[in-house]
Amino acid sequence: MKAAIFEGEGVLRVKDVPMPEVRRPDDVVIKVEAASICGSDIHGLAVPPGQYMKPGIIYGHEFCGTIVEKGPEADGFEVGEMVAVNPRVRCGKCYECTHNRGDLCSNSDHYGQLADGGFSEYALVSAGQLYHVDKNLNPEIVAQTEPLACVVSALGKVKPTPVDYVILYGAGPIGLTFIRTLKVFGVKHLIVTAKGEDRVQEAKNCGADIVVDVMKENIEDVMKQNWPFKADLIIDAVGRGNILPEAQKLINPQGRILLFGLDNNARSEIAPGAFVLNEISMVGALGKDFPGAIELLGNPELGLDRFITHRVTLDDIHKGIDAMRSKKACRVIVYPHGLPHS
Repeated sequence: MKAAIFEGEGVLRVKDVPMPEVRRPDDVVIKVEAASICGSDIHGLAVPPGQYMKPGIIYGHEFCGTIVEKGPEADGFEVGEMVAVNPRVRCGKCYECTHNRGDLCSNSDHYGQLADGGFSEYALVSAGQLYHVDKNLNPEIVAQTEPLACVVSALGKVKPTPVDYVILYGAGPIGLTFIRTLKVFGVKHLIVTAKGEDRVQEAKNCGADIVVDVMKENIEDVMKQNWPFKADLIIDAVGRGNILPEAQKLINPQGRILLFGLDNNARSEIAPGAFVLNEISMVGALGKDFPGAIELLGNPELGLDRFITHRVTLDDIHKGIDAMRSKKACRVIVYPHGLPHS
């Protein structure tokens, strides 16, 4: 079969590799119907990398597929069923796993980052990582279950309400997922930052109330012109730049700051006193709420299809990656078995 192999130092190659086979009782082989390129995939291909990826693995952690083979202990799943995949495989033995913090497992495998993932025609996964999904859902929507699960889990930590004034930094794929989810949660006051006219338009198309082009405008000025007060909740879906120092100036007393974007090379300088004097809460988010995400997938108001800009075959995966790097693409869906007929 064909698969995109990460070879280290920014190198991703599509190669012919052996088909996966069931080896353990709970193994499942799926035909990958669709996969999504994540911002962390781009970070991992940077030189130096912004996120560690293990050389030699099949890349890609946002994917779904149809079961074609299963082991005798893959209970509850049937051949022919479409499933969503949770790529983080917990070890079950570390402090985090044994203290109900498994999403932070310090010894986890992760499909597409530390172990073989979904940029391939077929994938080998554990039944414990699978979730049933409605067979009528479009695979390119189901492929986005993982980033949606991350967003739903993150928002659970800061609990946005319809009366909150929210600033969201970032209008890339994950930022737009935040916009759609915040709208389903009933948020009515939302300022989104974006870089460049394409990103601004994408954010507006996804329902952002106010979009600030950071290349032309100052977010503090826009906030003062449109809102009576500062923000109750600020979400950093970028993970680098001057966001955190700026956010502490834009937040109301007892406001919440959610750190979501991840770039291990990023550094920020803040004034701790501002957090003490204003009782500002700051929380990081890495977990995944798959049951919550799957529940949302069936909501017609969610609209994850609004920001799919590119669909590519596995052979053309570099076109999708280049389009994301150049900010010409938002959500890129990879079809390992060829593009669907329109």
